Amino acid sequence: MSEASSEPIFGAAASQDPFQAAKASAMKAAEDLRSVASQKAQEFRSVAEQRAQQFKSVAQERAGEFREYADQAYTDAQARYADIRDEGERFIRQKPVQAVLTAFGVGLFVGLILRR
Repeated sequence: MSEASSEPIFGAAASQDPFQAAKASAMKAAEDLRSVASQKAQEFRSVAEQRAQQFKSVAQERAGEFREYADQAYTDAQARYADIRDEGERFIRQKPVQAVLTAFGVGLFVGLILRR
């Protein structure tokens, strides 16, 4: 009896073989898809890393250019300040009364504006 119970009834063996074949085919396709997706993800990661490296190098270059510009602007501002300070000191030494009256007038004007 064990032989009879182990045999498929009504041709079930024929229907299981195509199912198993389809299942195996689907599993193979899924594995192929997983492999391709993994490869594409690696390619994408590689391209992203290259782009990030490019952006980083461009940003470092721009930062260096800005640093040079900022250093030059700071140096120019220091020179202008020194020139204005020297000119102010010269004016005060040449015309002390006019300098004091001008400072008083500017202070009075600023005080009136701030009072309102």
